[in-house]
Amino acid sequence: MGSATHRVAILVYDGVKLLDVVGPAEVFGEANRLGADYTIVLVSPTGADVTSSIGIRIAVDAAATEPAPDTFLVAGADLYPRTPVPHDLVEATRTLAGRAGRVASICTGAFVLGAAGLLDGKRATTHWKVAHELAARCRASRVEPDAIYL
Repeated sequence: MGSATHRVAILVYDGVKLLDVVGPAEVFGEANRLGADYTIVLVSPTGADVTSSIGIRIAVDAAATEPAPDTFLVAGADLYPRTPVPHDLVEATRTLAGRAGRVASICTGAFVLGAAGLLDGKRATTHWKVAHELAARCRASRVEPDAIYL
């Protein structure tokens, strides 16, 4: 990987799917065991700890104002295909994405990226069950419901 540590910030918030947080974190952790140098930080809009969709509390390392991440990931939740994304989560997403080297989401985290306008003019995907809703909300992007990743 090189000598510099690669910072990965995962945005978490109340109602986040725990799998969408720990799955990617485990992948980067495994890469570290194979010689990579990733530092994983969990960030929330305010820096406060959050509660996952199954009630497990998640300790947060920093607020969205944390140092610029090399990679910024938005974890998904069951909430946002059904409800609008809150303003503070949209603003935190814009802040982090604006400073990150690369930006991605896990599953329904695409709804957060879409609400922040970050999917405009891009191809996007999400869980197949809610891809139609992402397409309806993000008309300026091309939603591909059958893609596993883009």
